Parts: sequence; structure tokens; C-alpha cells
Amino acid sequence: MTEITIKIPDDIKKIIGDLDEPLYYEALKEVARKKLLEKRKKLTALQKKIAAFQAKHSATLEEFAQNLSDTQKAHEEWIEWSYLESVVQELTNSISKLEKLLG
Repeated sequence: MTEITIKIPDDIKKIIGDLDEPLYYEALKEVARKKLLEKRKKLTALQKKIAAFQAKHSATLEEFAQNLSDTQKAHEEWIEWSYLESVVQELTNSISKLEKLLG
């Protein structure tokens, strides 16, 4: 478990009073909710780009890679498509972890 230390200016501390652990937990959950929304939005955008590649080539990335023509454009598309797939995988994992945190 990670310990987090928060420094609060004295004048703000007087306004909000003593804070306890449940309040910090709720604040972290709110941050997680916002991050989850951002990541889902980004995931949707990336999935649309991948779908465009799939429609353009009538293939999955693996199929496209197996029949990759020896042109610069084909290699550039493969690199971009591969990158998009890896980012989607990372986002999916991150979203899964956030969803578990939020219950």
C-alpha cells in the first residue's frame, strides 16, 4: 500500500477543519471516476481509428501483417495500427483496474 502525505496551507486547514481518512478515500474515488471517464472516451476514439483500419483493409491487424505489402505506406499503416492496438490494450487494463477500485 502506498502512503500519501498531503500538505494543506494553514488558512485552508482552518476552513475545512480536521479531515479524516474516509474523506481522503472519497476524494480519491472521485479522481478515479473522472480518470475512468477520460480513459473510456479516449478508448472509444482509438477503437474508431482501429475500426477504420479494419474497414479499409477488410482485415484484422494480424491478417494485415501477414499480407503486408513491401511499401512505405503499408509499413507506416502497420506501425500506426500496431501502436493503436497496444494503447487500446493498456487503456483496457487501466480501465479494468479503475472499475475494480470503484466497485
